[in-house]
Amino acid sequence: MEQFAIIIPAYKPDQKCLNVVQQIIEAGFQNIIVVDDGSGKEYSTIFKSLELHKEITVVSHAVNQGKGRALKTAFHYILTKKLPFKAVITADADGQHSANDMVKLAQYLLKTPDQVVLGVRDFTGKNIPFRSRFGNRFTRLLFRLSTGVVLSDTQTGLRGIPVKYLPQMLTVIGERFEYEMNVLAYLGKNKMGVGEVTIDTIYLDDNQTSHFHPLRDSYHIYKVFIFYGLSGGASFALDIGLYWVFIQLLKDPAPELFIILATIAARILSSLFNYYVNRNKVFKQGSSKSLVRYYILAAFIMLTSAGSVHLLYAEWLGRGEMILKVGVDAILFIVGFVAQRAWVFRKE
Repeated sequence: MEQFAIIIPAYKPDQKCLNVVQQIIEAGFQNIIVVDDGSGKEYSTIFKSLELHKEITVVSHAVNQGKGRALKTAFHYILTKKLPFKAVITADADGQHSANDMVKLAQYLLKTPDQVVLGVRDFTGKNIPFRSRFGNRFTRLLFRLSTGVVLSDTQTGLRGIPVKYLPQMLTVIGERFEYEMNVLAYLGKNKMGVGEVTIDTIYLDDNQTSHFHPLRDSYHIYKVFIFYGLSGGASFALDIGLYWVFIQLLKDPAPELFIILATIAARILSSLFNYYVNRNKVFKQGSSKSLVRYYILAAFIMLTSAGSVHLLYAEWLGRGEMILKVGVDAILFIVGFVAQRAWVFRKE
């Protein structure tokens, strides 16, 4: 196991951290890097105990900087020291990842040295805390919609990463818990291979030792999805508002075509707003090609919206054009979300 380095970010660890590293050493790993993420003087005894093991190197932050920064510190340490590892395995300090599962990841990496491997948990068991079960399912859904990548566990901290990928990992944004999600998005965006190994699902004291802050860290993890939703919501509201204005202006002058004309006029203006926000604030990438693709998609959605509302209005109800518009566009909003992620703003 000398080809692997185990990386453990630790913030205010307890006795479980000492037990964890002892089990890792007994499993045959000879290189363990523990990052003290600004735990403070009252935890110095634990870190001094860790340093008594010849297999352990402790790297310290003066103040707490977050799990993402702690991982980057360890990656940077390995690269600058030019340590001869083939891969690193990241694990938590609270005992949620067993040494046996780390061995599983190491064996996988030996067979597939070009892939990142995730230790994925089974969330179907009755012993899984509700917040963990719900959070994983919700995050998996959002991650799949935004990246097109299907993963069994997007929140696992047990990961195996070939050392040759560490320079790229240092470029991924994020300093706290959001960093791990951003890494998965980076892997999907750059078509890098990701494997999975099933591991034990371990929760200690109902996961009370976790330093994950639901409000603060959920925002960081999901903010790209939140921004996309806000962008789409603002564009949707603008489109509906402009649609109403043009309906009032065109209903009498063009009684046969007012729905189609109002839809086209509203969509042209709202789409300009939406493209600008998505390119510069949400996806933060784009080119002349993305603009062309965006308007091909916008034209398709616009014509589908206009045609569907017109058909339903003329052939079925003869009233309620506003309600029809909202219903049809709500469905097309989801279609547009997936299409922009997979096609319009894809990496060139």
